[in-house]
Amino acid sequence: MKIWDSFVRGYHWLLVLGIPAMWWTANEGHMEWHLRIGIGIGALLIARLIWALAGSKNARFSAFVKGPGAVIKHFRSLMSRQSYTPGSTHNPAGGWSVLLLWGLLAMQLGTGLFATDEIFFSGPLASLVSSDWQNQLTDLHRLNFVVLATVIAIHILAVLLYRLKGISLIAAMIHGKRDGALAPGLRWSFWAWLLAAVLAASGWYLWA
Repeated sequence: MKIWDSFVRGYHWLLVLGIPAMWWTANEGHMEWHLRIGIGIGALLIARLIWALAGSKNARFSAFVKGPGAVIKHFRSLMSRQSYTPGSTHNPAGGWSVLLLWGLLAMQLGTGLFATDEIFFSGPLASLVSSDWQNQLTDLHRLNFVVLATVIAIHILAVLLYRLKGISLIAAMIHGKRDGALAPGLRWSFWAWLLAAVLAASGWYLWA
């Protein structure tokens, strides 16, 4: 049975492509494309947060965000297969790691709007703050990316460790299925895709 709808899966893989593209365009000085991709990722993130409130059952916060007690219990059983629950979307620690990734991604996108290299490029909102704030937010933008990249590396490591235990999370994120999963009562994820497209188009229009 499927536990992840098409929007959740597509959102995940677009981030897999988009975040390295953001890094490459910044390093190579392709700042117009850097901004375009950033707007697209921002639209996806906003749509995903809305989908976490009103989307399909397993896409919602209530499906993967658990309390501190559940997280502690998970870490105690981390070395056994009991730390994996068939049919679940995330273990308790994994659910909080998702929130951490979302927060870091939001910070990266938000600070990028005000960042500047003081010569060739400034973010679309940089003129709204003083030069001191621009410099501070630019430094935070760079530092936050290091933290974001570190958390992503830990996420990839966790996926590989689960694979060694015989659990293929990558395959599940491709076809949306897990052994023993219950049907989540999927809604039309078309509306989430439409929302993301409208947000991205609006962002590109306002920037242009």
